[in-house]
Amino acid sequence: MLFHYAILGIFACTAGLVLGSSDGSTATVYKCAPNQPSRCLINTVTLENPNTEFSLINAEEKKTLTLKAGRIEALLPKHCQHLSNFEKIIIGKVGLKELCFATSFVEVNAEHNRIKTLHVEDGSYRVETLRLSNNQLQSIDNICKFDALKVLHLEQNFLSTLDMACFAQMKQLKELHLAHNRLNLITSKITELELPALEFIGLQNNTLTALDLHLWSLPALLKLELSSNNLTNVRGLEQLDILSEISLARNRWQCAELDQMLETVEKNEVTVKDGDENCIGIRNSTICCTYEQQPTEQTLSDELKKFSKLEKQYDEAKVELGDRIKSEFDLFDRKIKELQETNVQQYEKPSEDKECTADEESTTGLPNPEEPDPEKKVLPKAPECSPVCICSKESMDKVQAMLKDMEDRITENNVKLQTLLENKSQFAYMSTLEKHEFRTAVKRGEYKLKELSSMLAMLRDHINQKQKRH
Repeated sequence: MLFHYAILGIFACTAGLVLGSSDGSTATVYKCAPNQPSRCLINTVTLENPNTEFSLINAEEKKTLTLKAGRIEALLPKHCQHLSNFEKIIIGKVGLKELCFATSFVEVNAEHNRIKTLHVEDGSYRVETLRLSNNQLQSIDNICKFDALKVLHLEQNFLSTLDMACFAQMKQLKELHLAHNRLNLITSKITELELPALEFIGLQNNTLTALDLHLWSLPALLKLELSSNNLTNVRGLEQLDILSEISLARNRWQCAELDQMLETVEKNEVTVKDGDENCIGIRNSTICCTYEQQPTEQTLSDELKKFSKLEKQYDEAKVELGDRIKSEFDLFDRKIKELQETNVQQYEKPSEDKECTADEESTTGLPNPEEPDPEKKVLPKAPECSPVCICSKESMDKVQAMLKDMEDRITENNVKLQTLLENKSQFAYMSTLEKHEFRTAVKRGEYKLKELSSMLAMLRDHINQKQKRH
C-alpha cells in the first residue's frame, strides 16, 4: 500500500492531477519537485486546452518557476493569476503560442517556442529581463509597457518594422538584441529618442538598407552590430562618442559612404570586428563596397546628342509653326479681299431704273432753253437719278453663306492657333528640362570623376605601402 501511494506521489509531481469541479470545468494541479528550496520545478506540463485551469502545490514560498517540458498551448491572464508570487519564469520548449505576464515577474525566459501573442494588461510591471528569441512575434507593441526593462532578447522572430519610440520610457535598457529577424525599416515617431543606458544594439542578419542615428541619443552605446544586412549607408555614427566596437561585413556599402563612415570610425578609435572575404577594402579595411556607376565620356556624349536632337526638333517645330501661322493669315487676307470684291460688284454696279428712264424720256421733249419760249416760262430742272442697287434674294443668300463660311474658318483658325501656341509652350518646357538635366549630368560627372581620381590616389598609396612592407 505504501508503494502504491509513493507511485501516485511521483505521478502527481511530474504529470499533475486532473480534478473535476461542480460546474463541469476541469483544473490541473501540479506539485513542485522536491529538494528545490527556492525554485518550483515542474518537469512535464500538459495544458493542451487553453480553458483548463491549473494550480501549484508547495509553491507559496518559492520565487522561481520552471516549466521544463511538456505541451502548453497558451498561458492566458487567468493562468497568471495563480503565478503572482513568482518573480522569475523559465518556460522550456513546450510549443507555447500565447504568453501572459503578471506584475510580479522580473525575469521571463520563454525561448524556442511559437509565441505570437503577448497578454499584457494595464498595470505597473517589474520586468527587467525578457528573453523571447526563437519565436514567431510580428509585433512588440505590448512590450512597450515594460518601463523597467534592462535586457531584451528578440532574436529570430518575424519582426519586419520597428518603431524605436516603443523604448522611449525604458531609461534603464542596456541590451537590445534584434538579430535574425526580417527588419527592413527602423523609424521613430518621436523626434528625439533618449536611451541613456543602452550599451548594445544587435541588428545583424536583417534586411535593412539604411539607418539614421541622428535622432537617437545613445550616450552609453559601446557595441553596434550591423553585419549581414543590405545597408548602403549609416548616418550619425559621429555622435556615438564612446562606441568601441562595430560590425560592418556582408552589406552593400557604397564606397563614398563607407569611406566617410570608416573615417569617423578611425577618428573615434572604434574597432571594426569583422570583414569580408576576397575583398580589398578602402582605408586598409576588409569591408567590401561598390562604386556608384560613373557616367563615362561616351554616356555624356550620348546625352549631348539627345539634347542636340531635341533642340533641332524644337527649332524645326518653331519654323513650321511660323509658316503655318503665316499661311493661315495669308488665306484669311485673301478671303477678306474676295469678300470685298464681291460686295463691290453687288452693291456698286449701276442699274437702270425704269422711273428714272421715263423721266428722262419726258424731258427730251422740252424745248431748247436757247430757243425763245413763246410764253417765256422756265420749266423746273429734272431731278438727277442716284444709282440704286436692287439685289435678288439669291444674291443675298449667297453673301450670307459666304459670311457664315468665313466665320467658321476664323473660328477654326483660332483653335489651330491656340493649339500651336500650346505646342510651342510644351516644346519650350521640354527644351528647358533637357538643358537642366544635361547640366546636372555634366556636374555629376565632374564630381564622380574627381571622386574616382581620389579613390585611385588612395589605391595607389595603398599599393605603395604594400610594396614598401615587402
